[in-house]
Amino acid sequence: MHVVILGASGRLGQAVVQTWTNGSQCLPYSSAAGVLGVSSDLITAVTRNPAHVHAIQGVEWAVLDPMDRSSHHALFERADIVIDACNQRYDDWSQYPEMIRVTLEALENTGARYVYIDNIYLYGIPPRDQLVTETVPRRPISQKGAIRFAIETQLVMQMQQGRPIVIVRFPDFYNIVTDSLPRYLRWFGPLDQPHQFIDTSDAARAIRLIAEDDGAYQQIWHVAGDEPITGQTMQGMVQELWGVKVPCRIFGPRFISLLGIINPLARGLKETQYLWTTPVILNTEKFASRYHGHFVIHSHQQVLHAILQARMKDRE
Repeated sequence: MHVVILGASGRLGQAVVQTWTNGSQCLPYSSAAGVLGVSSDLITAVTRNPAHVHAIQGVEWAVLDPMDRSSHHALFERADIVIDACNQRYDDWSQYPEMIRVTLEALENTGARYVYIDNIYLYGIPPRDQLVTETVPRRPISQKGAIRFAIETQLVMQMQQGRPIVIVRFPDFYNIVTDSLPRYLRWFGPLDQPHQFIDTSDAARAIRLIAEDDGAYQQIWHVAGDEPITGQTMQGMVQELWGVKVPCRIFGPRFISLLGIINPLARGLKETQYLWTTPVILNTEKFASRYHGHFVIHSHQQVLHAILQARMKDRE
């Protein structure tokens, strides 16, 4: 089988590549079940930046402009599965719909299955205390949410026409709050408000499970990590694991607005900051029911332990 991974040099894309080449990608110090074996598949990792190409055993690289339809079509003609983990500049999604259109056109008449990685922006603000299933109405309130909804609508139409497409939807990855560790923990709303996360290694394992499952296509799947957690609870876990006091810095709306004057990432974050005061919590029962016994996520403690151990190793 030939697997093409778009956006392979991004954080999630790298994890997806490693899941196919190294097996389960379980974190250190973990006893997570559902081990995926090392694959003998041909893996093509696609990036737009030649500086990101690096040797990985069993992986061939392709450097392609995301808008280059003909080159992508030639690559997809040899593919069985195409996984779309492409990132966008967080402050500018103006080219995102066109990029997806080019990708879908390049997939035409190829027979390749397409795995689209999505997030929660299209849901807007759900009823309070309601878990969000794959079928709830979409009510985006941000530009990014409207873009995601338009893309989903396009993909669902193609699913209904029989095309082998699947949408895998995740909450935030831990790195949005943990990249600053161990100096401090970042948070973007009230510390007592729960937020849902998933580790990139867990997300990558879920992507592979779904991508290799013929029965998963023409559907939408929610996948999330451990139970929603407040900033206070996560700060306490970090301090217990690290053994010293670790401050938590709150990047509230006013601070993000000011920071956005000079920081493109903060500008992009401003319109979705409502998710830290009115969180979207995904219902993952559909995924859990189908893959019970084949997939176990890492706990918050396991993820944070692995992050802190990696930081300690970097200091050596």
